[in-house]
Amino acid sequence: MKKKIPSILLVGVGRWGKNHLRVLLKLQAEGLCRLIGVQARNSQRLESIAKEFGVRTFSDDQGWEEAGAIDITVPTHDHFILAKKALLAGKDVLIEKPMTASLTEAEELERIHANSSQILMAGHIFCYNPALDYVKKIIVSGKIGKIRFLRGRFMGFRDKDIDVGILATTAMHFIYLSNSLMGKPPKAVWAKVDYLLDPVLDDYCLVRLDYGPEFSLIEADFFTPGKFRTFDILGTHGSIIFDVINQKVELRDEKHVPFGDHFKTHAGSVSNPDIEYQEPLYLELRHFLECIQERKEPLTGIKDGVAILRIIEAAYESSRLDKTILLS
Repeated sequence: MKKKIPSILLVGVGRWGKNHLRVLLKLQAEGLCRLIGVQARNSQRLESIAKEFGVRTFSDDQGWEEAGAIDITVPTHDHFILAKKALLAGKDVLIEKPMTASLTEAEELERIHANSSQILMAGHIFCYNPALDYVKKIIVSGKIGKIRFLRGRFMGFRDKDIDVGILATTAMHFIYLSNSLMGKPPKAVWAKVDYLLDPVLDDYCLVRLDYGPEFSLIEADFFTPGKFRTFDILGTHGSIIFDVINQKVELRDEKHVPFGDHFKTHAGSVSNPDIEYQEPLYLELRHFLECIQERKEPLTGIKDGVAILRIIEAAYESSRLDKTILLS
């Protein structure tokens, strides 16, 4: 029996929402979905989108009746109310990160979802980076030994986000990666959050996640010249340098070896495997469509969204109180 093609409505078409629209149109051209159209509040924006992409647009809820799934890319403060509305209406839902504006809202969505059969997916796009699979295989193979610590840098001179601080938008990516690579949540969080441009939304953060003996250091800002999205995995027998943007992985056979009563460095080979570039957003949205058709749990579901928001709120608390916060 041929599976029904998912029908999807895109709600929100700002800077990132426009990327969702581009990819959804590509998936529609491949016969993987039917795009009902785009819903947004800004009538001028909708008029521009209709002319540029030739899609139906809605300023009200008219498109909801036709859609079986809702893709939410509106500002974060509207995520909860729209996702709740969609779940209660029997729609499958994809929510861009952060899933909600607070942990309380995310936990409420989790309760609603527990009493439904709908797909609820969080848009943690770094999970869908093809190079990440290769990184995980290297770690499992034991080539770099045991992980000592992780280090992520998400930096670049760019405009400040207007609805959520840098901790909950950019640093969140590497918090998710840290949990994914460690295979468990952290036991404790320490953070320093700063408001260098204005006192409303944070624009610099330094976060330490303690997993036991292993830890992860994550730094993010809007000031550093250039564009850095790098994640390092430092092990007892080597290291991995992961260039997230370009999907490049460098495996370095570098380690400290015992030498008398101290340690001496050993620098071995450096390898750069070929990894076919694929757009993570395309893979993410295609996965959402697969979950709808096969009625399977997403790789990044509601539990992931709740877990990450719990860490983020603990990080803000740590910075405010200037102390390490233990997580249950």
